[in-house]
Amino acid sequence: MNSIPLYKQIIEDILSRIHDGSLQPGDRIPSERELAEQYLVSHITSKNALAELADKGYITRQKGKGSFVSPMEQLQMIAEFNSTVNHRTILKSKTIGLIMPSMKTSIDQQLLNCIEEELNATDYILAVTITRENQELESAAIHKLKERGASGLIIFPTEHEMYNEDILKLNLTDFPFVLIDRYLKGIRCSCVYTDNEEITRTAVRHLLSQGIAHPAFLSPDSHNTVTSDRLSGFKAALEEGGCLLPPEHQCLIPLSVTDPAEKEALLARFLDSHPEIDGLFCVNREFTKYISHILDRRGWWDRYRITAFDYPDDHRISYIRQDIPQIARACVTRLIELIQGKREYSHIVVPASFVPQNPV
Repeated sequence: MNSIPLYKQIIEDILSRIHDGSLQPGDRIPSERELAEQYLVSHITSKNALAELADKGYITRQKGKGSFVSPMEQLQMIAEFNSTVNHRTILKSKTIGLIMPSMKTSIDQQLLNCIEEELNATDYILAVTITRENQELESAAIHKLKERGASGLIIFPTEHEMYNEDILKLNLTDFPFVLIDRYLKGIRCSCVYTDNEEITRTAVRHLLSQGIAHPAFLSPDSHNTVTSDRLSGFKAALEEGGCLLPPEHQCLIPLSVTDPAEKEALLARFLDSHPEIDGLFCVNREFTKYISHILDRRGWWDRYRITAFDYPDDHRISYIRQDIPQIARACVTRLIELIQGKREYSHIVVPASFVPQNPV
């Protein structure tokens, strides 16, 4: 049984977060009421803990506003603070880490640009790491950014992501982070993503309204929540139209296939094997680009109606437009709230819009 007085435990926990850099100068400290609820103690106990932290100089209390980590100049006057191993890390500028799987597409680039613009309005700076769709590099990036004093992380998981153990550890230790583009089922954490299932259903309804009888679903063979939700929306739209999706009309390219030419060849082979197909739904921009190459080369544009995610480049293709600025804004806002101690975890679902093809 823990023999440390409860108010001392609160003090030690807050000091630990200040010393390791997860709480930085100016960050908000939970209120007396929030601490009382978190530690199951009386308001007097939490009040005493905050009072002692203020007496030691670690926090400043502002009437009507709350308690905040003291400015760096004040922290440096505390001998205990200066003796901690990590205090040099805390001296660095407040940093938010962005972990991205790639920077190949315009969506990746737009997301980075929008997140950077949102952070420009704050006192945080951005550190970016590219994982190249490698889960080991993703784990290494998480460790490196934490060790170098990042205040929080925005993580765009790798394509095959289901449960990265290092993301689960962030959750267990209450380190501030937000997942972008997908969520982890059954895991309590903050996520920001597009309403993939509903917007896919809308897009496929439009495809069917054009007289399409045999649509196909083209996707990487990934079982993350993005792909699962888009496939669910595709099937739901077909069921509404009184038909099912035959397994042979799902073209799922293995994630082990990384060469673009090989991916394009597999898609071409799929079309050759199924001449009855008259509609295509591409789950991402990359696959749409390959399909466009194939149809250009073969002169097959009159054979298909096509709907895709994030492909505004060709008027012959209907597309789904994700609201990247709103996704970035929600990520940054939610992460800063977590850094400041607001531990309410939430899934933020951002609506997308459907843009029908515009034949000229």
